[in-house]
Amino acid sequence: MKNILRCLALVFVLAAQGAMAQPYPNKPVKIIITYPVGGPADQIARELAMGLTQNLGQSFVVEAKPGASGSIGTAFVAKAPADGYTLLVGAGAPQTAFPVFSAKSPYDGVTEFSPILMIVDVPNVMVVAPHIKAQNVKEFIELAKTKPMTYASTGTGSSTHLAGEIFQLETKVKLTHVPYKGATPVMTDMLGGHVDVSFLNLSAMLPHIQSGRLRAIGLTAANRSKALPDVPTLTELGIKDITGSWYGLLAPAGTPEAIVQTLYQAANKYFSQPEVRARIEAGGSDLKLLNPQQFREAIIQEKAELTELNKILKLRIE
Repeated sequence: MKNILRCLALVFVLAAQGAMAQPYPNKPVKIIITYPVGGPADQIARELAMGLTQNLGQSFVVEAKPGASGSIGTAFVAKAPADGYTLLVGAGAPQTAFPVFSAKSPYDGVTEFSPILMIVDVPNVMVVAPHIKAQNVKEFIELAKTKPMTYASTGTGSSTHLAGEIFQLETKVKLTHVPYKGATPVMTDMLGGHVDVSFLNLSAMLPHIQSGRLRAIGLTAANRSKALPDVPTLTELGIKDITGSWYGLLAPAGTPEAIVQTLYQAANKYFSQPEVRARIEAGGSDLKLLNPQQFREAIIQEKAELTELNKILKLRIE
């Protein structure tokens, strides 16, 4: 009997050691997005999930946890086990802006995360609703000085909110901010004539611009977009703007370096393919592909810049 028990114990030990020795990932991985399904974060997360699934041979599943300017999903991943099985497609607003503007942010945005890969930069595009007759930024400014105007954003403290605030500072017009919980409801209300203008991610607005349902009049980027070469940047028009969005892959702080590198190499390999790059850029985004160290430095720098900006804007999310 003792020999049988010893054999059984040995079997269990060997089985446990075998399970521990299995390479990462050995079970499905969740990728959390902080905005509703259908928006830019969802689009890039599903592209990422497809690439990681292909390259690592395990299922990567996208799960939305929207709300509170993206802070709900971000806080969820910040507190998740650092084992590589709960990841975040982070964005600039919840990652760096919310901790700056919030009176009680549940996270710092830097210390709780291990950056893996900054995937894309996405400029914001100034778009007017169909009922607004302005054909360009100059005409919009003239119109806004004669009547009350509203602008929509994907949430207080988001880059789409900041773009509108900076636009008002630069042009001396007054717009009333209407925050939403994501890009999809903004587009619905713009098409319905319920809000006048927005500064949403180009990747979210592009299909509606290309179809002619919404009119793009300016871009918050240093250079014109390949997807909209005829739309001038606000900088070209003499309007200073530093806003835009990024989307990238992060894990909870303390995730083993081997797992971080596995994910970085697999994701970078996928997005480096010419056909994938072409598809991303055709959708209005610019591939960045910053490595973990570069990504961390970019997050720290952006948070510092937003801290300085808020000395002027004095925004506070309660």
